[in-house]
Amino acid sequence: MLTDEQIFDILDGVADAEVLQQHIHLLADSVSYQQYFNELATIHFELAEMPLEKPSLNFTANVLEMLSNEEPAFVLAKKKAWSAKWTYGFIGTMLVVLLTTILVAIFYQPTVVITVEQPNEVLEFINGFMTSYFTQIAILLNLIILLVLFDRKVLQPYFKHRRITLG
Repeated sequence: MLTDEQIFDILDGVADAEVLQQHIHLLADSVSYQQYFNELATIHFELAEMPLEKPSLNFTANVLEMLSNEEPAFVLAKKKAWSAKWTYGFIGTMLVVLLTTILVAIFYQPTVVITVEQPNEVLEFINGFMTSYFTQIAILLNLIILLVLFDRKVLQPYFKHRRITLG
């Protein structure tokens, strides 16, 4: 016996040739199948004759109006475990770079001494800048980056999740 979907495919005219052959064979041999097919055909044609219902003209406006009255729902998202590890790893790397920069600036002793018979003012300025100002600027930039990261990754999430109740 054919399924309801196959019978409705026959009634719609979209059935395969194999299903049509089974249908013709069952119609010729089985009285119960003929009755069942006639019932489904009646239902099919009654459904086809029914008018389609249309939504009201201001359906969209009503739905949007109902949505605007709703209060927004806030959901706290749980951070993944690996994200905290990457944050700590990055902060640790920045600290190592900062400490290495400080130690190199303090204990660096050049092994090669270049003597210039005629001192050049530009070279002296660049040498002085590279030894003092460059080190100080590098330390300052590393410290600023470290503080910005600490603010974004530690302080802001802490104060966002903290709830204050005024009594």
